[in-house]
Amino acid sequence: MRCFNRLVRLLAASLILASLLNSCGDHDKSDINTILDARDRAVSEHDILAYHELLAPGYQDRGETEAALVIRINKLFEQFDEITMTSDNRIIRLQDENHALCEQNYRLRVRADKSWREMYQREQISLTRTPAGWRISGGL
Repeated sequence: MRCFNRLVRLLAASLILASLLNSCGDHDKSDINTILDARDRAVSEHDILAYHELLAPGYQDRGETEAALVIRINKLFEQFDEITMTSDNRIIRLQDENHALCEQNYRLRVRADKSWREMYQREQISLTRTPAGWRISGGL
């Protein structure tokens, strides 16, 4: 009986720990969704400062630095009269305590010379936990 009680307590402790770990993951995923939704808004509003705030300090991916990325995105903003960006079918995978990957579809609509063009693609974005919270660290 004593062994059974220990087993029940161990099982209960394991369930509580698993629940706590899962809720931490849910909180992180919620924070990551907030960052990615803010990216959609920053693009749609041509807000380069808001966009820049979403990047991890020292962002560098595939040879592109943080500064070069901000310049490229700002040129995109200047090139089009209107831009709308929305994303869907988001899958977030926490790799460890400080790193995550997000796969999502995004729809980018741009208007120039009174006509709209549209692109719908799948992307993979890397995120890193920083002292300021989750930030985009790759994939743009």
